Amino acid sequence: MQNLSIRDDWVGLESNPDVLTEYAHKLGVDESWGFVDVFGLDEESLKHVPDPCVGMILLFPFSQREAHRRSHGTSRGRPTEGVWFMRQTVGNACGAVALMHTVMNCMDRVSKGSGKLEGFRKDAKNADPRQRGKLFSVAMRDVHVGMASQGQTVAPKASDNLDFHFVSIVAVDDVLYELDGNNDGPIRVGTVGKGREGSFLRCVVDYIQKEYINPFPDSHFSMISLGPRDPKGDDSQ
Repeated sequence: MQNLSIRDDWVGLESNPDVLTEYAHKLGVDESWGFVDVFGLDEESLKHVPDPCVGMILLFPFSQREAHRRSHGTSRGRPTEGVWFMRQTVGNACGAVALMHTVMNCMDRVSKGSGKLEGFRKDAKNADPRQRGKLFSVAMRDVHVGMASQGQTVAPKASDNLDFHFVSIVAVDDVLYELDGNNDGPIRVGTVGKGREGSFLRCVVDYIQKEYINPFPDSHFSMISLGPRDPKGDDSQ
């Protein structure tokens, strides 16, 4: 039986699409899918994002955004049928939680049909969000330890108090949700329409522009998209 009483802090992930892609593949995402940076919100930049974009991970300054949320009384979300959600129960694991939120809500498209993700989905099917978080912290710890040292920068210490935070934005049944392991559940933030102007990518970009970038124009943000990989191994297009 797994020891779910383990409580420790993990080493935070680098905001690096190559690291997230390798992490996802180790968990059981098919190698035809991967993450890429979104370098801008203008139309020209968005043309280089692989289509279809099925999920987005956003990195942002946590303390600044949290102060904004408190001052505006922003919703902390609620359990939503059909949307896979877990709580973050381990310090500095927000990158891994955002990765899980992204891929678990499009498993029918991105899963290779075997691996840790499929096993975890079955084990955590009837668990509540906090129980899922605890199960995740045990089941995926070894994979995370191996991936957290990867990247282009020196990995922080597990005890470091990191001010940047990852969240996931996904669409389920054409409804846009923000998924944050610090919240009580998914937050409904919009709907996906038809055509390019109503595409998932366009809707996500509009939401991030309005809710994150406009209030804090001088802050640093990073967007990483999940989509099909170039068969030649070059996702920059």
